[in-house]
Amino acid sequence: MQIRATTENDWERLRDVRLRALADSPSAFGSSFERERDRTEEEWRQWAGRGRTGQGVTFVADGGDRFVGLAGGFPEAADPEAVHLVSMWVEQGERRGGLGRELIDAVTAWARDRGARAVNLWVTNGNEPAIALYRSCGFEPTGDVQPLPSNPSLEEERYRLALDA
Repeated sequence: MQIRATTENDWERLRDVRLRALADSPSAFGSSFERERDRTEEEWRQWAGRGRTGQGVTFVADGGDRFVGLAGGFPEAADPEAVHLVSMWVEQGERRGGLGRELIDAVTAWARDRGARAVNLWVTNGNEPAIALYRSCGFEPTGDVQPLPSNPSLEEERYRLALDA
């Protein structure tokens, strides 16, 4: 299994893994399957290739014929010294094997390379496996809570990982 950044040419496999993630774990994401299934090829290509623009990056767990996990990062507009970790997901059959940590580590390394001092993320309250993973990687809750954008009846909490200077 290879952890790597996507390129524009990965758009179809990125679309497939993202839609599988949204269908499998709808309460874990700020977006929805319904919203993203209608993206155009051009939109998927832009997302897959954003690493070359410096606007963000998407890492995938590449199983050869398909992607089995993903995590992304982008610079936070409100905090230029922080990167926001998003879209974290690993396929059910691949969980508990270290891929989640490897994807988080890839985003964290990318953040360090950019000179970021922190990585932030939002996680849905009650998603105990994700919370345990993030905490094991050093993320701490900030106390900031907000409604989940895709389902405002749920709350999500902000977590932060301080990076060494």
